Amino acid sequence: YPPSRQIAVTWPREYARQIIAMRTRDERNAALLEVPEHLRELTKRHCLNAWNHPARKQRKEATQSHE
Repeated sequence: YPPSRQIAVTWPREYARQIIAMRTRDERNAALLEVPEHLRELTKRHCLNAWNHPARKQRKEATQSHE
């Protein structure tokens, strides 16, 4: 998170939820580096799991078919 937007979070899934909501890959990568080191790998795994989840792909395909 940029220094002005730091949020007091303690759970890796909460970090992941906020990171996934970011628009660009650069923002997401920068935010992941702001996660405390001892939670970083687990947070990254949560992000990847959510990003690659089949339900996300189905939503993305549904959105594209309506355009």
